Amino acid sequence: MLLFCGRRLLLRIEGRSMQPSLEPGDRVLVRRLGQKAAPSLGSVVVTWHPQRSELRLIKRLSRVNSTGLWLLGDNPAESTDSRQLGAVPANLLIGEVVGRLPLGESEQSR
Repeated sequence: MLLFCGRRLLLRIEGRSMQPSLEPGDRVLVRRLGQKAAPSLGSVVVTWHPQRSELRLIKRLSRVNSTGLWLLGDNPAESTDSRQLGAVPANLLIGEVVGRLPLGESEQSR
């Protein structure tokens, strides 16, 4: 993880829960969001896992209600998301993905 002026994070994708949109090894640029900022429905967001505080989740925002954020992986067979966890509290939201850096050819061959 790299920090850019405290407003952006560069994170590497692990796992297959967001395939085909994001592949393992892809890097994503994440714009940090404040407590009152709300990402748009359908956007890809990063949150802290509601039960494992050291783990981040990257999922698509499906809906928002009074109980929190309903987050779904694009690949349901490989995803642990709101279908298992329920709504994720909004205060666990880290940010919204604003860019993707695909895995380079030299990295793919490793």
